[in-house]
Amino acid sequence: MVILISFTSCEKVIDVKLNTSASQIVIEGAITDQLGVQTISISESVPYTNTNQYPAVTGAQVVVTDDANHSWTFTETKPGTYTFSSLKAETGHKYTLNVLAKNNTYTASSTMPSLVKIDSLSTKVITFGGDDLKIVEAHFKDPADQVNQYRFVLKVNGVQIKAVFADNDRLTNGNEVIETLFYDDDTNEELKAGDVAEVEMQCIDKDVFTYWYTLSQQTQNGPGGGVTPGNPPSNISNNALGYFSVNTTEKKTLTVK
Repeated sequence: MVILISFTSCEKVIDVKLNTSASQIVIEGAITDQLGVQTISISESVPYTNTNQYPAVTGAQVVVTDDANHSWTFTETKPGTYTFSSLKAETGHKYTLNVLAKNNTYTASSTMPSLVKIDSLSTKVITFGGDDLKIVEAHFKDPADQVNQYRFVLKVNGVQIKAVFADNDRLTNGNEVIETLFYDDDTNEELKAGDVAEVEMQCIDKDVFTYWYTLSQQTQNGPGGGVTPGNPPSNISNNALGYFSVNTTEKKTLTVK
């Protein structure tokens, strides 16, 4: 008994040393095919051990140009947030972001894809872990004459679901597509009757798809879980984090029954 007690009272303290990296610029911006305010946000990353409060980068110069020699200078409307009041991206045109911040220059380019419309939304009941769960599905027709990439944003009762949804037409080119927006996140409540689900469908270019798809593989979007997290590949130069997307946007809503 004495020997047993002596063994159970021994504990080994393991001191885990986490490497920290220098702060990096984080640029997140999207210009859509809807005429209105367009926004570019600029902040800095923080060490892993810090709270998720990211310092805004102020005083930056933010300019967007296109391949038709148009130029738009964004204004800082609040710390780290740069906007242009009335801008609409056109299909087939390439847009380039230029940011001068903290004595460094960052650039990114994105091309506006053609619009693919959502036909409808529906709900489906699946069995997962012995429980019946309601999920939202988006229905649309993928064009056969082009390569398409998509991102979906799901909100339930006005609150955006943290899961990341990105897909392409590698296996569905020219088909009627049902996109299943499965999420299994402890921070989200299950869908129930009366909930209002909103789905935003974005048509995105290849580099932006790579960013979102890589990020989606690191989250718990389904029964398979995710992978070891890491920074998704950005389309912004000079080792910046984040993305610059020029994309279509279309939304539909559904009341869950």
